[in-house]
Amino acid sequence: MNTRWSLLAVLLLASAAFAETRRLAIVVGNNAGSGDLAPLRYAESDAGKMARVMVELGDVLPDDVMLLQGQRVASVERAIGEVRDRVAFFKKSPDVRTVVFFYFSGHSDGEAIELGNEKLPYPRLKALLTGTAADVRLVVVDACRSGSGLREKGGKPAEGFTIKLSDTLQASGEAFISSSAADEAALESSEVMGSYFTHNFISGLRGAADASGDKLVTLAEAYKYAYDRTVSSTAMLPVGAQHPNYDFRLSGQGELVLSSLLKPSAMLVLPEADRALVTDLARDQVVVEVVGGAKEVALAPGQYGLRLFKGGQGYGGRVNLVDGQRQVVAMSSLTAITSSVVVAAKGGPMVVQTMDGPHAKHELGVGVSFGGTGRILAPAGTAQGPKWQLRADLEPLTTQFVSFAGGRLSGALHLLALGEMSFDTAPAGAEAANEAGAQLRLGYRLALDLWRLQIGLGVELGPGVLAQLYGGKAMTVIFTAAPRLQLKVRLAPALALLASADFTFTGLNYGENAASAKFSWYAYPSISAGLMVFW
Repeated sequence: MNTRWSLLAVLLLASAAFAETRRLAIVVGNNAGSGDLAPLRYAESDAGKMARVMVELGDVLPDDVMLLQGQRVASVERAIGEVRDRVAFFKKSPDVRTVVFFYFSGHSDGEAIELGNEKLPYPRLKALLTGTAADVRLVVVDACRSGSGLREKGGKPAEGFTIKLSDTLQASGEAFISSSAADEAALESSEVMGSYFTHNFISGLRGAADASGDKLVTLAEAYKYAYDRTVSSTAMLPVGAQHPNYDFRLSGQGELVLSSLLKPSAMLVLPEADRALVTDLARDQVVVEVVGGAKEVALAPGQYGLRLFKGGQGYGGRVNLVDGQRQVVAMSSLTAITSSVVVAAKGGPMVVQTMDGPHAKHELGVGVSFGGTGRILAPAGTAQGPKWQLRADLEPLTTQFVSFAGGRLSGALHLLALGEMSFDTAPAGAEAANEAGAQLRLGYRLALDLWRLQIGLGVELGPGVLAQLYGGKAMTVIFTAAPRLQLKVRLAPALALLASADFTFTGLNYGENAASAKFSWYAYPSISAGLMVFW
């Protein structure tokens, strides 16, 4: 008797081992809407990001993803029909269960999704997806007033369920997620280069939503993370917070797993920070965001830009991920930066320009550099020779900036203290014209920040004193004006290498005594190099 039951258990386990779950995805993005609606900026690129994460982490084969960008209603209906046929083919095997994932990003009037000047009503969309006869259907709509699609069902939570990525599927039903309530706008952000909801949903799938730490992101985890982050990111905007909605009608056991981080192509381990953004540099797209604490995120191999915010300061850097690599990012490898964001309702005008996250604090930098000059213009009878300078820069006293993709343009007021000594060589029979001087200049510089490099151009003005160390001449008050070009390279968040060149005009009263003194101009170029430390 015991033998018979043991044999039955073995057969059941073997049957489960050969069971298979096939996942298919229809991913739709359309920037255009009906009527005179303004085109969206990121709906089609959001669809591309969603398709990639489904293939990389969602157990969807590349051939089972149908990506439709800028297509019309007929194309969407044909894609759903193709999925219906594939589901029917898969179901010829009794051990195969099917999941269909439908995603849309674009315009909506609350009654239908809009594809250019055509509309696909929600009831029609649901009927088509139900007609696929898939065991589970998950629908995600990121559009204004997309919560209207839930009105038939009320959006009530359901019991837990399980759908493993590569195991027997013992659940059935459908789930519908909308990015906004029935009367709300869905928002886009230039900082994350996409809509808030899709950005947060994808970030969750890449690992940010893995609250349990089991490297499996469930539907419940992904939705909760996207909901919390979308509400908190939009709560302070003038248009008001955006509230995602859901209706889960699934039966079964456990939880629905949407993505697996167990065998990713590559993993990036982010350091402790208040907030972190990762950008795919090849596509110029923000692909993941992490809030609070260190986190591992799954990515494809490639080059990525990082922006982290910690303690009110922004930091940036780059990493190059290779296949199979788990790369840990250290804060010491990043450089201080700032960030800005422009937010707009989907299809609407820009509604706010602000810092989306912690504000970057002002830095105080003290730099010391050493250099030399050569005179070009000098009063008649003076010797020509080099002048050595020691500079001390204090910056910035004030800063205004405008950020853009890949850099920042800033204007800064700074203070420069300068000490100099000349070692002129006198002509035959003449007296050596050695001099010592000190200057205090106030300057304003426009600077272009490009990752670690800053290119600055400005002008400095200020008084000084000059002591001529020959012929018993007294100390003379001088006035200087100097256009200055400066290069600054960040070696570390608190340290930079300085190199500068200027062309200084110096005016002074030149003469043997007060009676013979006359106002004259010196002019000389100078170069210097040194280091600057920041607080």
